[in-house]
Amino acid sequence: MEIKIFKPKNHKIKALIYWPSWSWKTTFWWTAKNCIFASSENWLLSIADKNVPYVEIKSLQDLKDLYNYLKKWEHNFETLVIDSITEISDIIKNQIEEKNKRKMTLQDWWVLSSEIERIIKEIKNLDLNVIVIAQELNVDDEWKVHRIVPSLNWKSSTKICYYMDIVWYIYVDKNGTRKIITQNNDKLLTKDRTWKIWNRDDFDFEVWREIVNQMDVWEETLLYKDKTLEEKQQEEFEKMYEDLKTSKDLEDLKNKFLEITKNKKLIWDEKYKELASLKDDLKENFKI
Repeated sequence: MEIKIFKPKNHKIKALIYWPSWSWKTTFWWTAKNCIFASSENWLLSIADKNVPYVEIKSLQDLKDLYNYLKKWEHNFETLVIDSITEISDIIKNQIEEKNKRKMTLQDWWVLSSEIERIIKEIKNLDLNVIVIAQELNVDDEWKVHRIVPSLNWKSSTKICYYMDIVWYIYVDKNGTRKIITQNNDKLLTKDRTWKIWNRDDFDFEVWREIVNQMDVWEETLLYKDKTLEEKQQEEFEKMYEDLKTSKDLEDLKNKFLEITKNKKLIWDEKYKELASLKDDLKENFKI
């Protein structure tokens, strides 16, 4: 275990963005450097001239395979865009219904929600900027207040938003101007954990990344670090070794090594053999 003081350095943006399905969106993400798309909606014609690498997501396994690649293999990608988590959720839902040959049950909805939350939680821990795109959903909460939230099944939208640094909503006002909202809002599910992006209308991802990386930073401070298993075993070995060396006579040596044998599980087999060899050498010395 380690206790640290955290301060971000070269922090990677983890964000969820949602908007009306008809609102401009995909063309924004070609502004991100070294970007890869996880595309489930086949809406890439708008950036066809940008030569953006993408993976077609037709199942949950496709998304897991992409995650494994980005985590385990060398690559130059800096930003992953998932477009969209709403469509991926629908894909998983359809697969569950096809597999079970029936409509979704309450248990099925729970499985769907858990699968979505698990893979997004893993993806957001990648050493990349991660942008999760969703469509909007109009709902009435328990107090009959109308709200606009990311379109996901069951309670996944709230859970996934919790994982993110930034949740922003994009819309087009009555004048045809695109607007971005990140400030806390009673009618929207939005936030900015960085406290650096407040309702800006910069439609360039690199501008957003620069803003986040301008946060005050310093090196991480280690307050406490627990010993590793190897360190603990080495410490036990050294204590046993010194204890054997201070044996007063054969009887004392015998009793001490018997105690070591009882606690053999505390050290490696190789170290136990080394102690046994020391015991034999000391035994011979006592006979002289």
